[in-house]
Amino acid sequence: MRKPRLVEEHEAEGKRIVVDGQHIFVREAGEGEPVLFLHGVPSSSFLFRKMLPEIAAQGLRAVSFDFPGAGLSDKPKDIGYDWHELAEWVGRVVDALALPPVHLVLHDIAGPIGAEWAIQNPVKVRSITFTNTVMDVAHYRPAFPIWTFRVPVLRHVVFSTLNAAVALKLFRHSGVKNPDCIDEDVVESYLYLVRNNGGHHSFLEIMDGLDCTEQHRDYLRDGLLAIDKPMQLVWGEQEIAIPKAQLHYIKQVFPLRQSRWSMPVTSSKKSNPRSLPHISRPSPRALPSNQNALPREATSSPRGFAPSTNNRKKRSHHGCRTYA
Repeated sequence: MRKPRLVEEHEAEGKRIVVDGQHIFVREAGEGEPVLFLHGVPSSSFLFRKMLPEIAAQGLRAVSFDFPGAGLSDKPKDIGYDWHELAEWVGRVVDALALPPVHLVLHDIAGPIGAEWAIQNPVKVRSITFTNTVMDVAHYRPAFPIWTFRVPVLRHVVFSTLNAAVALKLFRHSGVKNPDCIDEDVVESYLYLVRNNGGHHSFLEIMDGLDCTEQHRDYLRDGLLAIDKPMQLVWGEQEIAIPKAQLHYIKQVFPLRQSRWSMPVTSSKKSNPRSLPHISRPSPRALPSNQNALPREATSSPRGFAPSTNNRKKRSHHGCRTYA
């Protein structure tokens, strides 16, 4: 399988570390308090490739890694890939990198994965940012086309036959509101990162590993409330892949210090934009962009960060044309 140019560029900016016998791809930038970005599916640290330098420029250490079974990390067949086992890998990588307490940014199914690790390791967490993620797992059902990867037989057919042309249409339908924000180069990169190095097995194992029980939802809710970490919400307003019910659940259940919305900006036809699949993700400037903007434990609001009392919608001035 030919490695796309965008993947080569992404790989050159990162490194592989050995964690419990597995090679884990890590990409990071900057120095300061660590901000750890956790990806969902069908993505990897490639999702955050343009966010990391943006966050690093604000005096923070931006870090992301590929879970085992994803991206450029090893994809062995003899390990488990359910949410609970992936949560353990968060801790292993954090320890391997010797990270001090982190600001967690949770996207897609990394919400329950990262939250489980945070509940079990509260002293290693400074704050939590939810961004287009799943926390009411009992009512989560993957949207099209992701649900096809949970259907026997069909899942193998779709995985094996999906090409860039078809995937481009699917991504534009279910993950990117502005069609100018994604092209076949980006789609080919995502397909390569899912499929390379035996990814067929690991990707489908991850799709089988969702714990959508009421018991797990309650564990996550009660556990996060118990550890009482500063939390904030950043949400791509035109999200399709993650139901709005998840947004409302997070707002109702968790004591958020702030809520931010990100709107896509229509790009010029003369531009050559790059983006990503499901990737209805907020722009970097909607994410915590400096130390004072991160949610913190404080008796008064730090300069640049004020708890929201009305969840006022904010419009991002930086769309996927620039940052995807």
